[in-house]
Amino acid sequence: MKKRMLPLLLLLLLLAGCGREAADSTGGGAPAGERLAPISLSLEESQAMARVLNANRVLYREGSLYCYDFDRDWKPVLARYTWKDGKLSGFRVLAEGCVPEYLCYVDGWLCYINRDTGAMERVSAEGGERQLMRRGPCSCLTARGGLLYYCDEAGRGQALDMARNFDTLVLEGPCSFLWPMGEGILYREADSGRILYRNENGREFILSPEGASPPLVLEDRIWYGFAGSLVARSFSGGEDLVYALPEHTGDPELLPVNEGLLLRGICDTNGVLQWEGGAEGPFEDLDRGYRICDWLGEGLWVDTVYEPDGRIRCYLLRDEAGNELSFLAGKKQ
Repeated sequence: MKKRMLPLLLLLLLLAGCGREAADSTGGGAPAGERLAPISLSLEESQAMARVLNANRVLYREGSLYCYDFDRDWKPVLARYTWKDGKLSGFRVLAEGCVPEYLCYVDGWLCYINRDTGAMERVSAEGGERQLMRRGPCSCLTARGGLLYYCDEAGRGQALDMARNFDTLVLEGPCSFLWPMGEGILYREADSGRILYRNENGREFILSPEGASPPLVLEDRIWYGFAGSLVARSFSGGEDLVYALPEHTGDPELLPVNEGLLLRGICDTNGVLQWEGGAEGPFEDLDRGYRICDWLGEGLWVDTVYEPDGRIRCYLLRDEAGNELSFLAGKKQ
């Protein structure tokens, strides 16, 4: 990999400006000079965050695997499988005519955003009538602490109490990503691409320059792509880390695993070619086409495998016991 010293030097100068908390923070009610409290996420919390970053179309819970799939006529559905003892069985359609993204489970309901309409919908985990929750278009849905957090049609951050069918505004926005964390909200501005954290006092802390990719927090660092590099900023006062990425790569896919952080990215200079590796490399080229992780957690990893033209080839499922299988539309591939 070629070293790009000048771009990295410019990047470090830009990042230095983000550290001026007192000058660059806005918001009211906090004493002057207030600093961002240390924040750290467990591996399980980081994996949940990574799933939302990828608009997860797969959800695993207590032996049931829910996913975006296809029926016998290759029409889009929300389906359920049973995963037990390394075997997948019991294909069942729960909702027809939808492309579910940001799948989450709340009190017996599967909640998701239908990509075809942008609406927030729900259906019983056992199947039944599909219900409209918000017309939208909505994005970035996640279930945290009994509430559903999402970005509404105006890009505002909302927290929905399903039992009361009541929204609480948590961010004026516009935001393209939000994540409840600590006593506040981590979010990415839709218009500028800056990453900010708003604490419980309404004070905002700027964590990145404009144009950063959506972030992932792992332990006490926030990771994001910026200007062809991967940046890791510390919540506890450590130095920023900057790693060069392969050239001609868009926003990297950030996947927290037991060994640390796994990166995947796509280079499209000579067809679609995906690579993966750790933050410090080396980066290994994968097969033509590409994969996106739709579920990571609870001992299970599910990738959606795509052809170079963007068509879904299959799901690839692996568990911690070493079982691996490919499936789609109720059949092994």
